[in-house]
Amino acid sequence: MWHWFSRAAVSSETADWLVECVSWAMQNFDLERFRQNTPLVLPTNDFFPKQVDSQHAMAEYIFGRVVHFGGIESWPWRVVPPEQFYPAPPPLLGLNPAVRGEGETPILLPVVGQPAELIVTYAPDQISKPQDLVASMAHAAAQHMLWQSQLAPPGGQELFLQAAEVLAVFMGFGVMVTNSAYAFRGSCAKCYNPRANRQASLSESECLYALALFCDLQRIPRRKVAKHLKSYLHPALKSAYKQIEKHPSTPYLRELAA
Repeated sequence: MWHWFSRAAVSSETADWLVECVSWAMQNFDLERFRQNTPLVLPTNDFFPKQVDSQHAMAEYIFGRVVHFGGIESWPWRVVPPEQFYPAPPPLLGLNPAVRGEGETPILLPVVGQPAELIVTYAPDQISKPQDLVASMAHAAAQHMLWQSQLAPPGGQELFLQAAEVLAVFMGFGVMVTNSAYAFRGSCAKCYNPRANRQASLSESECLYALALFCDLQRIPRRKVAKHLKSYLHPALKSAYKQIEKHPSTPYLRELAA
């Protein structure tokens, strides 16, 4: 008899793309940092200890922690409130996401008519949902990393946002990326605030599979991960670990991560 717990976490085609994307990230976005200095960032005071007293200060603080753990805090970032944000392609500054970490000096190239800085913004309503805010900030930082690299992700530029979300998981933010991938509307329309929810580029199951793959390569036990995830995701996490164990590329990725 077919049992829900035995189902694959994602389709085989999706698993293949996620594995390819993680392999691509390992080869192009600082494999040594992934091996030596990429923690699984958790929604705890150990990772986010500071208390702040305004929306903008919170956004700046959260983004500062994201780029700190991501190893790109020396890049010329500026966090602006949404009313000051104007969407535009960011300047190419010669920044190298293939080498991340403390002491890395950015190479800033002059851009005529543009400031040599990378702008990010935030949704004020997400301040009340810290995991959504962290995941959004991590996704924004990953998009900048991908843009500065000028690399085409697996599947082409049409998968830019999806690849950037995998890159955010690769940087260690998979728990919060997964927890914020889906928001239940509930039965009370007045209580539902779509502006507070993160706009995910991957499905919840895709985020979960990417997280499980990160944890497998980092040798992080499933139970340690599960206690920080939404409880209904625990069976799917188990399925993802099992599916990864059977994937033909898993031995190669484990060897690459060792």
